[in-house]
Amino acid sequence: MTLAQLLTPQPYSPKSTGETVGKHPLNFYESPSWFTTELLRHVKLSGVIGEPCVGMGAIATLLSAWPYTKQMWTNDIDPHKAADYQMDATLSESWAKFPDCDWICTNPPYSELAAPIIKNAYQKARVGVAAFLLTSFLEPCDDRADFLQQHPPSLVLILPRFCFRKDKRGSRWATDNITISCFVWDKRATGQQIIIRPKSAIAGFYKNPEQAITQEQAIEIVRAIAKGEL
Repeated sequence: MTLAQLLTPQPYSPKSTGETVGKHPLNFYESPSWFTTELLRHVKLSGVIGEPCVGMGAIATLLSAWPYTKQMWTNDIDPHKAADYQMDATLSESWAKFPDCDWICTNPPYSELAAPIIKNAYQKARVGVAAFLLTSFLEPCDDRADFLQQHPPSLVLILPRFCFRKDKRGSRWATDNITISCFVWDKRATGQQIIIRPKSAIAGFYKNPEQAITQEQAIEIVRAIAKGEL
């Protein structure tokens, strides 16, 4: 499996001063490294892990450095992304072709595509699912109300806001209207928990892609967490 490098700081320059910046193709926004490292501080993922929306490999790269990961498989619907599979993760027939796994860990598109991906992931994973979603995913909308009632998350890790992209004018980094949380469905859990994480408590925190730490620094954080040093 070939994984791309983690997100690194890149200068931003719109084609013209008045250019309107729209959504990214396929609703793709790379995860900051601290999403994954903060998850690993609270949930000891292990065994075979699947990443169905791998993107540029931000999550998968760090999970591959996690000593409790036995094996990984990756997927992305975009044929230009490096992945083991190139299938639509909203479709149950795609999941029938993915290898068995203990955990699914992903940052899926936040639009109407999130719910079917999470439902499929929950059915596939032997142990559980960890997914980075808008905190409003807790709202019992028609596409997920029954699922959330039957399978409420065992942990919601509420994270500070991250600026995934520039505003519509391309003049400044902007956040979504609601922050991201890490939702964990651990099938072994017997209770539910909410943990709030301020940025001051997060190792390697950065606000936007221009401030991103290096891949080496992020992997060092992963190793420190595994050793119980963080």
